[in-house]
Amino acid sequence: MSIENTKNNQLIAYIVKNHPKVSVTGIMKLCYLIDLFSIKKGGSKISDFNYVRYYYGPYDKSIRDGLDLLVQEKIVIPTSEFTPSGADYVVYSFNEDNDTGIDFNLIEENQETIDVLLENLKGYGAKTLTEVAYKTKPMLKLGATLGGDENIGVELDLNAR
Repeated sequence: MSIENTKNNQLIAYIVKNHPKVSVTGIMKLCYLIDLFSIKKGGSKISDFNYVRYYYGPYDKSIRDGLDLLVQEKIVIPTSEFTPSGADYVVYSFNEDNDTGIDFNLIEENQETIDVLLENLKGYGAKTLTEVAYKTKPMLKLGATLGGDENIGVELDLNAR
């Protein structure tokens, strides 16, 4: 199995395919929220990501690494966009013409869970997804506040109640 076909990279590619014009921050938060929702629904995460509390919420460097690999393999396409104030940011789209062989077989059994969450968060951008992430129990348990630096680098307990 090629590296782009790991469960984690399939999840990233699936998010990009089904959440149009998503930024790296959006991908990061969606992976976290999907895993959190999956634990609540079925008792276990979909991915192998380990999230830590970072400046803009839940973070795992391997999500960025996986996204970079998907871009390198031309499975995912980055595009620069501009905010109304002129700030530049990058959004990602799925390359429907890719012939690299990525499929979603490793996450297939969790597709319904993923789809429900993506549908409920459809149209949410990075800012709103970050706000949602800060309201989750693992973030609240750490006392994390948006813009604050409480417990930076501490691993999030996705089973927090």
